[in-house]
Amino acid sequence: MSRILLNTPYGGRLVVKLPAGTLLFVHLKDKKLIRHKKRWSQVMYMYYLLGHRIMDSPLSIEDRQQMADNTFILAIDGDSKFKPEAVMRLMNRMKTKSDIGCACGRIHPIGSGVMVWYQKFEYAIGHWFQKAAEHVFGCVLCAPGCFSLFRASALMDDNIMHKYTKTAQEPRHFVQYDQGEDRWLSTLMLKQGYRIEYVAASDAETYAPEGFEEFFNQRRRWTPSSIANTIDLLADYKRTSANNHSISKSYIAYQFMVVFFSMLAPAIIFTMLVFAQVSAFRVESTKMMMYNGIPVSLFIVVCFTTSSNVQLLIAKLMSVVYAFVMLAVLIATLTQIVLETVVSPTSTFIVSMVFHIHSRCLSSP
Repeated sequence: MSRILLNTPYGGRLVVKLPAGTLLFVHLKDKKLIRHKKRWSQVMYMYYLLGHRIMDSPLSIEDRQQMADNTFILAIDGDSKFKPEAVMRLMNRMKTKSDIGCACGRIHPIGSGVMVWYQKFEYAIGHWFQKAAEHVFGCVLCAPGCFSLFRASALMDDNIMHKYTKTAQEPRHFVQYDQGEDRWLSTLMLKQGYRIEYVAASDAETYAPEGFEEFFNQRRRWTPSSIANTIDLLADYKRTSANNHSISKSYIAYQFMVVFFSMLAPAIIFTMLVFAQVSAFRVESTKMMMYNGIPVSLFIVVCFTTSSNVQLLIAKLMSVVYAFVMLAVLIATLTQIVLETVVSPTSTFIVSMVFHIHSRCLSSP
């Protein structure tokens, strides 16, 4: 097995010739020569593969285009686990239509601890309902960087790779570009007319955050970025619909509804917390709203005035307190269901929600 280490403008490149003759390229990034963070690592290797290996090759324009159409980039995380069959299922989906710019599989979080248990449920709900709905109504909005297959010619298209290299000049650009790179790249592909498909039979595993701090920081990046990119897509929906035949008016209306309820989500959750406690503890709604409003207001002030470490500490303490409060609400609700009839509003809501989730679980692979 021979090895060659080469100097490059971005650091270095290690070329290893495997026993069967396959060449393995390992790119080493020097943070003094190129910007750090994931997006700039993607820009580095994509420009190497797409710009240097394809566009700078001594082939005719037609041959280079054919090479780009039949070159695929498998984006994975360092801790992702998958089988060859999963990649082949993505490849088979990519071969069905030339306008499919990316295909992504189903992600299974792995790890240990209560936080991972919650994320397993969250990921399952997200794939069973959200990704499946997006795939049927239009196309998937986000191809996760931990396991997705991209078509090289789609990435090389106008307004995709060049725009992906833009630096953030405004606060909203920082949220959109650097807080969720995968979502930003997916948005650019959708605007240019490419379809992102979801292959439920293609499974991959990735390690999920096991601690509260890591989970909190991850969601603090993902949530604003998802909303910012969706709003950017909807703000230019006429051009996007004209370029992308998979994005119809009904799909745009569906995404408007998703964003609308996402904006209302904090208020809805707060209202549900209040009235759940009113029903469980038999306290006046005005008093209960005040009891919950004070800590929430204080946490908002903390988020605007203190450092990230303080925010994490307060969020952790409030999560523990509300966990015990909601545990008491759950016990009171179950007691209420036992004492009341099956057709009572509380019983009907709980039973229907449990049935809905379990039926979807049983019908999924």
